[in-house]
Amino acid sequence: MKLIAFDGDDTLWQPLSGVNLSDRTPTDEEGWPHFAYSVNQSNPLVAERDDGARFALRPEALDVLKELHRRGLLVGVVSYNHAGNVERILEAFGIGDLVDYVVARWHTNKDEMLQELLEAGRRDGHSLDAKDVLLVDDDPSQIYGKQCERMGVGFCRFGWDITDLRDVLGLLSE
Repeated sequence: MKLIAFDGDDTLWQPLSGVNLSDRTPTDEEGWPHFAYSVNQSNPLVAERDDGARFALRPEALDVLKELHRRGLLVGVVSYNHAGNVERILEAFGIGDLVDYVVARWHTNKDEMLQELLEAGRRDGHSLDAKDVLLVDDDPSQIYGKQCERMGVGFCRFGWDITDLRDVLGLLSE
């Protein structure tokens, strides 16, 4: 693997308020692209959105992202969200500089997002093929694994195949 891509909601971070990162309500069909996020001063693993919704970074995420970079791997986030919100929460959590690429779109076609991720890496001079990518995603509707299979991208279902982001590091040494 050369590029490890993570999903956001329920993978890198846990929604604590019943809504995902760009959702205004639990069943929001459009989302809001302009939320702002700030880290909780008493708990740096919790970010609060400007409307009060809260999100918790998985405690192991920072160490895992640092280790991936130490190993020379690229890191991406692909998410069914608005890109600006993903970028802003990564900054609030203090991990924005550990993520090389963010591709977030308001749809479930993560295969398209992964293709964009590959193209961005190639534009930056990295030799990348689909087989060089691993997507780690909770895949609640069980569609992303199938999309990855069609593309030839590796897939790991968070919460099923692994339950801790550190487990990704073990997958890479197999």
